[in-house]
Amino acid sequence: MKDIYISETNAVQRQELIIEGDAHSVWAYVLNLPENKVKFDGFVCSRGTIVERSEEVKEFIAKGISPPLMKRYSNQYSIQTGLESRHIQIDWRENTISIKVREVDFLILDLENQISYTKAVSNNGPYGSPLTEIV
Repeated sequence: MKDIYISETNAVQRQELIIEGDAHSVWAYVLNLPENKVKFDGFVCSRGTIVERSEEVKEFIAKGISPPLMKRYSNQYSIQTGLESRHIQIDWRENTISIKVREVDFLILDLENQISYTKAVSNNGPYGSPLTEIV
């Protein structure tokens, strides 16, 4: 499975969006420029790894690996198999960034309120809010 790395800069807003995916999960990060500091992030999807306990998540983080999804937050959209960079599109608007997976909105990043809404989770938590909650 190939790693995913996509970067797009919005010079007007002085922000950069980075989408990174490893064998376990895909995350998006909004960075303030020129400091390159992460403003906030959002969970796009799992690539197949689901863990049961928060201790398992901490083990991934301790190794410098993006945290995989915990089972209690998963739903039928969480795992996206065979996902590659070419399957991901970015639609950057004034106050939101929409990240599409295979032409379906999977992650909405609310830039003004720094909230992420994702199709890949069933309830609010460390992975963001369910996309169904966006008004």
